[in-house]
Amino acid sequence: MRKILQRNEKVELNSFIDEFVKARQKYFTPGQEWLEEELAEEKISVYMDKAQLEKDLDELVKTSLMYGKVRNLEMKIQVKKTADGAGICFSDNGVGNWRNKSICVTGKPGRGLETKKIWGVQVA
Repeated sequence: MRKILQRNEKVELNSFIDEFVKARQKYFTPGQEWLEEELAEEKISVYMDKAQLEKDLDELVKTSLMYGKVRNLEMKIQVKKTADGAGICFSDNGVGNWRNKSICVTGKPGRGLETKKIWGVQVA
């Protein structure tokens, strides 16, 4: 547990997701696949392991590209403020709904409710 907390740093979610989307958008085939973000109106800062979140979001994008099976694949990452913290939702318009994932950030450390992962994320 101590190692997990040592990797955590304060991150503003809107900026992190915006940078993530812009960095990956250039790798997609124009007109066939794209990634967009929908950001919260207010800034949301959290303590988290940036590298781990980036890795997990990359895995969701990779899975959508491999199995989306639609001509114009639309992927979206949404950041929203919730009653007990914040959430990051990934979705696409591909076949099935198994790629729709949420990362829930609460006042208590480390809860990935729908993904069943320990994220080590806490509202700053």
